[in-house]
Amino acid sequence: MSGSRRGIGVWLLAAGTAAVTLVLVLQKTKQAMLPAAQTPVLWVAELAMLAAAGVLVSGWGRDAGWSAAQQRLGTIANDYYAPRRAAFVSSGAVAGGVIASLWWATATWAVVLGGMRRGSMARGLLDFETAAIVGAITGATLGAAAGLAAGHLWESRHRRRREQRLAERSSSA
Repeated sequence: MSGSRRGIGVWLLAAGTAAVTLVLVLQKTKQAMLPAAQTPVLWVAELAMLAAAGVLVSGWGRDAGWSAAQQRLGTIANDYYAPRRAAFVSSGAVAGGVIASLWWATATWAVVLGGMRRGSMARGLLDFETAAIVGAITGATLGAAAGLAAGHLWESRHRRRREQRLAERSSSA
């Protein structure tokens, strides 16, 4: 990933974490956007998101020690794995964001009904949309971290199989 794209990703990650933290902070005020029953789930989501953000920013699962492995394969070009790792991360982020957004929206559908009963439908709809957005942000972050782990595992297995095939070819020749 290029430096500018990585910088944008870090800023988006920070903004998403700040947004979820803001919703969590508002839970103990009269401006709470989620039902009180969702507060423990929101705490778990916040902690999981912080852990996933730490993994994503740490640089784990990227090209750290792969140059030696690439030389064992007989080449120094390493443009095969990076786009595939990025695809794993992106796919995980999209899948996690969609699934978590749907779950959070389903779990908090009652806030729209509560808004209707209070006569403030707009506030109920805003709270519902906030829940869906919090779910999307949290799910996308967790999905990106899961995609990073899956990409790392795939790359490790693929490199190991390539090395085995190379060893088999060189021993049979």
